[in-house]
Amino acid sequence: MNKMQKLLILIFILFSGFKAYSIEFTLDECITYAQRNSIDARKAMNSFLARTNRSQAFYADFYPQLNLNASLPGVSREINQITQPDGSTVFHEQSQLFTSGSLVLSQKIPFLNSELSIASGITKLDVYQTNDYTLWRSTPFQVTYRQPLFKYNSMTWDRKIRELLDSKSDDEFNQDMEEIAINVTRKFFDLYLSEMNLRNSEQNVAVNDTLFRLSEGRFSVGKIAENDLLQSELALLNANNSFGSAELEYRRTLDELKITIGYTGSDKISIIPPKDIPQIDISPDEAVRYAVKNNPRIIDLEIRNQEADLALQRAESNNRINADIYASFGLNQAAGQFDMIYRDLLDRQRFDVTIQLPIFTWGKGSGTIEAALQDKNRIVSDSELQRMNFETEVRYLTERLNQLRRQVEISTKADIIAARRFDVAKNRYIIGKIDLNSFFIAQSEKDMAFRALVQNLQSFWLAFYNVRKLTLYDFAVQKRINYVLERR
Repeated sequence: MNKMQKLLILIFILFSGFKAYSIEFTLDECITYAQRNSIDARKAMNSFLARTNRSQAFYADFYPQLNLNASLPGVSREINQITQPDGSTVFHEQSQLFTSGSLVLSQKIPFLNSELSIASGITKLDVYQTNDYTLWRSTPFQVTYRQPLFKYNSMTWDRKIRELLDSKSDDEFNQDMEEIAINVTRKFFDLYLSEMNLRNSEQNVAVNDTLFRLSEGRFSVGKIAENDLLQSELALLNANNSFGSAELEYRRTLDELKITIGYTGSDKISIIPPKDIPQIDISPDEAVRYAVKNNPRIIDLEIRNQEADLALQRAESNNRINADIYASFGLNQAAGQFDMIYRDLLDRQRFDVTIQLPIFTWGKGSGTIEAALQDKNRIVSDSELQRMNFETEVRYLTERLNQLRRQVEISTKADIIAARRFDVAKNRYIIGKIDLNSFFIAQSEKDMAFRALVQNLQSFWLAFYNVRKLTLYDFAVQKRINYVLERR
């Protein structure tokens, strides 16, 4: 390897090590990046997983449950009342050590609002007194059934409300993703506007510097008054101030966009604004139909109505006759030795029916029912009002989106015209055909037209993603929005 080759390799290594990379992002790419990497995306996924796990835990409660119940060695030392065989009572000081354990298999029966359980257990009791002794008791098998009568079925109601919660869980995640798109769009166009303002300020500095030098030449030969020279110099100073402010604003909006999308790299990023907007004209009625069908806010209203119905049924149930059936059957035995407690097992049976009937409660029951009924009527009215407001919001935002699409088209033409007028005014001023005030007016109108275009673009895309969020429907491709399905 000759010296020239070594030199070329060294130069390549040095320059490659200091090469500045720039990553370009379109609006869609920024949104996609944020929906996968931003802090808001992680929060949305955490919330979705929490809802999913709560749902799984709820339904798991309706599967057979096996539990181990144990009482670790407990100690009791006290004077106990003991009934003698002849019916008399004596008091003796006793010291006891007791231990127990059992396995219980239970199963809820939702359509009956009841519970069936099977248990097996053992208990040991050590008594320390004048004559120490030990007792064992076994329950190898015991079946227990509990059945409420005349009560509202809480299991059925809980499942009904849970199904509504599950049906909106995916759509809440979809809305969280669309909210990220809205935030990214806002920051994206804030950066775009600040970037264009920076470029425009830089251009204005160059133009005003040229005009100031031209004004100095004209003033020196007496073609313009000192006032025009001072006005030109003041314009140059203001342009330099505006450039400094624009540069600071650009850095701020760039950092905010990086934070919003979750970009932590050291490479420089630049944005590519959308060249075109979707040529869509959405029917407000169609948007309302999709919003009512897909938006979780509508399900929230249904959940509130269901909870009001449940509260009313609970109040009515508590104000009438209620009964509970408790039945159990099993085998058990007790002995002083462990090997004897599973011999000659004895039946263990129990059957109870408990009844509760409010007779005189000073109007407590009727008052509770009336309060629940009025709460239900209030919630129904409030839900109806919220639904009407929601439909009005969707309808207005859809009409606003259609209007903004037309405003973007007009602003685009106005920006082209204002830019062309500025070029003409600049050239005419250079050749002395117009005064300085006319040039500054053209410059100001050019700047205002461009800002109006960017602001209308931002407003359009914000409205576009807000309509998507409310309807969970992409009208550009005629497809329902479902990020959960795409990630599975």
